[in-house]
Amino acid sequence: MCGRIVLSKSPAEIAAFFRLNDVPDLAPRFNIPPGGPIAAVLADGPDRALRLLQWGISAPGPGRGGKTPQLINARGETIARKPAFAASFAERRCLIPVNGFYEWKPERGRKQAFLVRRRDGGLFALAGIWDRWEYPGGEVREACTIITSAASGFMRPLHHRQPVIVAPADWPGWLGAANASAADLQDMMAPRDVADMIAHPVDPRVGDPGFDDPACLEPWRPGRERQLDLFGAEEGKDHHE
Repeated sequence: MCGRIVLSKSPAEIAAFFRLNDVPDLAPRFNIPPGGPIAAVLADGPDRALRLLQWGISAPGPGRGGKTPQLINARGETIARKPAFAASFAERRCLIPVNGFYEWKPERGRKQAFLVRRRDGGLFALAGIWDRWEYPGGEVREACTIITSAASGFMRPLHHRQPVIVAPADWPGWLGAANASAADLQDMMAPRDVADMIAHPVDPRVGDPGFDDPACLEPWRPGRERQLDLFGAEEGKDHHE
C-alpha cells in the first residue's frame, strides 16, 4: 500500500526532471495524505503537463447512495480487469512525482514509520491512473490513484506491497506517447529493486497528516524525543482496491 507521499522539490526541479514546459507554484509538502490534491504528470499531445488531481478515485455508480470509498491504490496484478480502473488504465495513465513515500513496519508491538527515498534525495515517478467525471451544472471532478505491486526484495522487510516506480526509460510508453503492449505495461509494473533506494525510520508524528514540515524527512532514533502514538490519523482509515 502507499498511503503517504512526499513532494518537497521546487517547481523548477520538477519541471526539469519530468521535462515539463510549465509547473504551478507548488508549495513543498513533506507528508501528503490521500483525499486532497496531488501533482500528476499526464500526456499533453506530444508534450507532458502537470495537473493537480484528487488522490483517491471515487467513481459514481447508478443507484449508489451516499459517499463511495476513495480508492487510493490499485493492484497492478488486477487493474486491467477491475471495472473501477480498467478504462483509466487503458486510456489515462499518469506519473506521480515524489521524492519519497512512507511505510509503517510493526516493531515491538507498535508501528514505526519509515521514509523510502532515493539515496540522493532526488525525484522519482510512481505509476498512476486518473479519471474525470462531469456532473449536472458543470461541476468537473478529476482524481487519481497510485498503482502498487508485490514488494521487491528491498521493500519486503517493511511491507508486502509497494508503489510501482516507473523508470524514466518507460515514461513514454506508460504515458502513451510510445506504443506499449499489454505485456509491456505488465512488465513496467513488475516488482523490481531500484538500486539507489534506501529507507530509514522517521519521527512517529508522520502518522499525523498535520505534521508536515522538513523534520518529517529526518532520520529518527528511538529515545531521541518522546515516543508518540502512530495511529492517530495513519493510513488505516484510507481505502484501497
